[in-house]
Amino acid sequence: MWHALFVSARRIVARGTLIALCLAFLSVPGWAGNSAEFVGAAVCAECHKGQADLWRGSHHAQAMREATEATILGDFAGASFEYFGTKTTFSRDGAKFRVHTDGPDGALHDYEIAYTFGVYPLQQYLIAMPGGRLQALGAAWDARPKDKGGQRWFHLYQDQKLASGNRLHWTGRDQTWNYMCADCHSTNVSKNFDLSTNTYATTWSEVDVSCESCHGPASNHVAWAKGQAGAPSDKSATETQGITRFGLTNWLKAGDKGHWEMNPETGIAKRTEPLVSAEIDTCAACHSRRRVISADAAPGANLL
Repeated sequence: MWHALFVSARRIVARGTLIALCLAFLSVPGWAGNSAEFVGAAVCAECHKGQADLWRGSHHAQAMREATEATILGDFAGASFEYFGTKTTFSRDGAKFRVHTDGPDGALHDYEIAYTFGVYPLQQYLIAMPGGRLQALGAAWDARPKDKGGQRWFHLYQDQKLASGNRLHWTGRDQTWNYMCADCHSTNVSKNFDLSTNTYATTWSEVDVSCESCHGPASNHVAWAKGQAGAPSDKSATETQGITRFGLTNWLKAGDKGHWEMNPETGIAKRTEPLVSAEIDTCAACHSRRRVISADAAPGANLL
């Protein structure tokens, strides 16, 4: 009996120690974050113009943008289509882009497009709704060339009737940008969900996927580049501050000479040499099937 009690007590102590170690580990700079702040892509471009020019034309830079004539690809000149008896119409009022479709009450209403979402092969559109929510419209624009079946409106659930009240309806929870999409389509996102009021006050540093989404907040890196007093000066110094190299929170320069090669038969690219783990953790945080289980994870943090 006493042996059993002793074993149980020892297990409790061990579990307590494990919890304490986990909490201590989470408090180590570089795991839970550091004092670095986000500075914005414009600051990065001051030194990294070539990389910034390449980024501006990328899908990352077009992951989410304000709805303007320059960013919207869809036909908003009175185009329409029907989905299970509901007619959706797209129009324009000066600089504003609108859609006439069924709302959360099942009736037809006019809504203004707030943001574009993605760019190719399809572009979706976000609508601002009560409670600080941005909702992803169920109708999307096929951005492919016309000879490939594109340049048309279509519904994302063409064979499934989704009425208002359904979680997959564009006004439903599973189409809420704050909840489902924001982490990977914008930079430095804080969802700021208030359970008591069921509302969001979501913020971000930049509306798209910019430099610091992958490299981490760069204020210490800028200080290092400008030679400011107190800035990180070498690898050993930066590691003690929870920063990898040259003031960056996530150093991504590959140590190998590998590159991606496309297999034309399978359509799948393969790396000639394995990626370094930092790149895998950085990319997989968005480019994988996963569920977020911790808030405000630093770019490049161990995915597992």
